[in-house]
Amino acid sequence: MSTSNVNGQGINLQHQHHNNSTASNSILALLTFILPVLLVLIDFKFKNEPTSVFQTHPITIKVAVANLLAFALAFGIEFTFHPCYLSTTCAALLRTTILFCGFLSVASLASLLFPDAWGPLIYVIYALLSLANMHGLVREWCRWVHQGIMEKLQTVCTGIQQWYVRRSAPLLPL
Repeated sequence: MSTSNVNGQGINLQHQHHNNSTASNSILALLTFILPVLLVLIDFKFKNEPTSVFQTHPITIKVAVANLLAFALAFGIEFTFHPCYLSTTCAALLRTTILFCGFLSVASLASLLFPDAWGPLIYVIYALLSLANMHGLVREWCRWVHQGIMEKLQTVCTGIQQWYVRRSAPLLPL
């Protein structure tokens, strides 16, 4: 198994790749199953309506399609660029984007199947489920910012210490 030292931490690249690809495959499998089911149910619900679902709920459809396209783009980026070559923050942001966009698309389509009064409840449930992943991303971002601040602070302190040593060096009499 290969190991790489990234940001001073040893990381087992094969293990990390396996976990990321397993999670990505699970998300893709879930969306591959649920999206066609939702579309068939939406088609069935609006089959006898005089107006199409696009005319009845244009904003919801636009949100669903835009998020589905963003999901496909983020998933394509993750598929193209091996996650171990990205910074941990970038990889976490990419995974969060995939989850957020994929499941917001699902929530938007699912809201079409229920009465309009239930729409906000479906989005609240979606938001609560997304908070756990967002919490992990915020923690990763805070760790990254903290590490950057500490590195800069250490550089400044070292510079001040070197300046002080140079300034307070005793002068030898001639």
